[in-house]
Amino acid sequence: MRFVRRTDRKARQAARAALPDLIELVIIGVRAGLTPSAAFTMSAEHAAPSLGPALDAVAHEMQRGRRLSDALAVLPQFLGADAGFFTDALITADRYGLPLGPMLDQLGAEVRADRSRQAQRHARTLPVKLSFPLVVCTLPSFVLLAIAPAVLGAVSTITGS
Repeated sequence: MRFVRRTDRKARQAARAALPDLIELVIIGVRAGLTPSAAFTMSAEHAAPSLGPALDAVAHEMQRGRRLSDALAVLPQFLGADAGFFTDALITADRYGLPLGPMLDQLGAEVRADRSRQAQRHARTLPVKLSFPLVVCTLPSFVLLAIAPAVLGAVSTITGS
């Protein structure tokens, strides 16, 4: 049971990590002149495999004859609140015919900034993670190669006189 929960949690984390790529794919599709539903369908075909179950659920709903705005209600159930702004933008554009480009441009900028912040946060933790190998491997070698010969030379000089 615990293994299933851990696997499910890892799958959801991988899907959340792939969400910015899906947003970028939808932006590319909309900029290419596709309708929101066609852009989403095209994006689902090229998205990361970790998004598969969520996108399959949306595609299944659309194949059953539901509009994109109705089918996207399933997406936040799989991806959590992270997908909320994305689905809201697509639902608004699909229901009311609002221009999707400016909303997706703003969302894309926010997603890229968030991804940059996460990368910087990860980069800041790297020195902490590397401190243990540095202390365990490098410090003893430094002692053996630099300090031990100096101490042995000093001891031999003192005992030799």
